[in-house]
Amino acid sequence: MRILFSVLVLLGMAGTAAAADGTMPTRFQGEWAVRLTDCGLRGGDNTEGMTITARAIGHYEESIAIKRVTVLGKDSVRYEGILSTYDGEEPVTDTLRISADGKRLIEAGYADGPNSKAPDLLRCTR
Repeated sequence: MRILFSVLVLLGMAGTAAAADGTMPTRFQGEWAVRLTDCGLRGGDNTEGMTITARAIGHYEESIAIKRVTVLGKDSVRYEGILSTYDGEEPVTDTLRISADGKRLIEAGYADGPNSKAPDLLRCTR
């Protein structure tokens, strides 16, 4: 009985480790913008866009070093990291949701839209 319990504990720990690490899934990586015409721009009109790599998220005037990513489902992840801005650094936790076709990050822009709803970001293809 003790051996069975130990095996179950180890299996549970292995499952947790596989579900959470410091790498953003490939499905979420890429350049994102509110409008496709803003792709490739830095600042100016693309202040709400972002670039996601395996270990970082870059925004206009700030960046996040990803420390931990938990896959919540096929289309959703929660990340933890260190936000760096001109004011300094602080821990940050947030969730990203992607559309089923992989072309939109849902409500991922800054909350400047109607009713403080953040706009979706579109995947840049260039």
